Amino acid sequence: MIELLKNIALASFMLILFSQGCKKQNQDTVVKPEPVQVIKVERKTITEKKTYSGTLEGVEQASIVSRIAERIIDIKVHVNSSVKKGEVLIKLDRSGATSNYLQAEANFENTMKNYERMKALFNDGAISQQQLDQSQTAYDVAKANYEAAKSTVDLEAPINGVVTDLNINIGDWVTPGMQLATIANIHQMIIKFYVTEAEVANIDLNETVSVYSEFNKEKNVTGRITEISRSASTDARSFQVKAKFDNTINNWYKPGMFVNVDVTLASKKDVIVVPTEAVVYTNENNVVFKIVNRKAIPVNVKVGLNSENVIEIIEGLKEGDTIVTEGMNNLSDSTEVSIIK
Repeated sequence: MIELLKNIALASFMLILFSQGCKKQNQDTVVKPEPVQVIKVERKTITEKKTYSGTLEGVEQASIVSRIAERIIDIKVHVNSSVKKGEVLIKLDRSGATSNYLQAEANFENTMKNYERMKALFNDGAISQQQLDQSQTAYDVAKANYEAAKSTVDLEAPINGVVTDLNINIGDWVTPGMQLATIANIHQMIIKFYVTEAEVANIDLNETVSVYSEFNKEKNVTGRITEISRSASTDARSFQVKAKFDNTINNWYKPGMFVNVDVTLASKKDVIVVPTEAVVYTNENNVVFKIVNRKAIPVNVKVGLNSENVIEIIEGLKEGDTIVTEGMNNLSDSTEVSIIK
């Protein structure tokens, strides 16, 4: 019995010592302020830009299309060849089964000779004006048929430009409607891209845009909006926009290239802006931590335009407020903070 009482007394004494030790430890524990970086809220000009992707085409662009079924006997150009309007680029077999070139040529030569004879006779008073007119009509018809037949076998460049596409070889058999080559004027280029219904209202004709390729951003060029579609596409419900720009000196941009275009959607002057990273987005609110008496106070804010690294604050802050820009992940309401630089 005495031994039991001794054990109980010893246990009570140890419990008292433990309690006093814990109490002292709690008294010695000090909550350290959370380190944060801050800035003063300012008024600035903010510009909201968006990057779109689009494809390029020449400011003038035309395709050479076969009108008959025949075999290719000659190709006088290659991709990147400079050509002039009316220059013969591709020749088809003139004596082929579907070509009437030789017949049209022979008929034209005969009617031309007959017309020359009739003119001489008319000048001598040997025939009437009506006979001369009939001869001239036959000549005009034969000439038109000959030129039409020639255009089906000697395929010419429809515009001045550069050959940008040529997917044929000598000996290939072509069919009516088959696209043989593409010619484009690439001194000026057009980029086509698509915007949403909400965005199209913020894009204006003649607005300046910046065009560049992800593969060579040093080739950045400036262009202007030249066309905005008045109706949306039926599949994606988006609006087509076209911008024109001058090509580089060495015509680096080519039709069919996939490039980016930066477009300014909106701009505001003298508005409250904060760094984008200062805004904490939640399911319910957009929050910025404002410093008041060295404590972080969460403030719900209403945001507006969003630029690359700053965002407009419509409601919730005023000029001169101190807000947290780094370290907000460890903050809650009224967390004490230490400001670091």
